[in-house]
Amino acid sequence: MLREAVDDPAEAVCSALADGRLSAADLTARRLGEFLGKTTSVLYHRWGSLDAFLLAVAGAATRRLAVHLLGGGSLPDLSARFVAFGLDHPDLYALMFERRYDWDGLRSLGVFEEPTPGLTLWEHVVDRVEEFGSDDPAMDARLLYAGLHGLVSLASTGRANVGDLTVSDRDLAIQAARRLAEKMVP
Repeated sequence: MLREAVDDPAEAVCSALADGRLSAADLTARRLGEFLGKTTSVLYHRWGSLDAFLLAVAGAATRRLAVHLLGGGSLPDLSARFVAFGLDHPDLYALMFERRYDWDGLRSLGVFEEPTPGLTLWEHVVDRVEEFGSDDPAMDARLLYAGLHGLVSLASTGRANVGDLTVSDRDLAIQAARRLAEKMVP
């Protein structure tokens, strides 16, 4: 594994996950320390736990996703970009939205004393859903997220194009994301 010389280890790991230099299998303290050219203790000394470090990596990824999503366009465009991001960066997406974190342990470390990138992104998405005409933006954002996450999951496991093998899982998931958004908010 290549060593990464960086100022921000969380950003370095985020970039490596995004471009395929690291995978989900590499998200152990030992492998991450090796990748960063440091001992594993740097993760525990600076972040308090492996989970806290990985949440910081997920935060860096969430900031990237926010730039990708919130640059403008319609709600169907935003939805299609969310699904594309998840399919283009499966290991990063899994870290952001599927990892089982030790939430109580993270709270005890004080991780949530400042707003997290995930909360900030969520608030922006709720605002966007409201801008597009929702009368219950927080609930509609949750429903939209659940649908989009399901589409990423189905497409990434080869199950999105059930009954229509003339189109790829990716293309069908992106089409469905657009359609879902159109149905959510008129």
